[in-house]
Amino acid sequence: MPSRPRERFTTFLVALGTARSDVPVYAVRTATPAEALAAVAEKAKKGESPAIVGSLSTRTAKAMELKPGEMRRV
Repeated sequence: MPSRPRERFTTFLVALGTARSDVPVYAVRTATPAEALAAVAEKAKKGESPAIVGSLSTRTAKAMELKPGEMRRV
């Protein structure tokens, strides 16, 4: 019996804002970068745009106890 395909998640670091300093950065665990941007865009104010600035390792996401679909400010 074949097993169910496993969905893979990545923890993206998404910055919110246009300035390079003092912008909030969120760790978002999703399957695609577009989902991560959409999740942070909901918190955006007028003039702010989310941008992916990096990612976290699986080990770090596990230590943070970050669940799939969850977003946390770091």
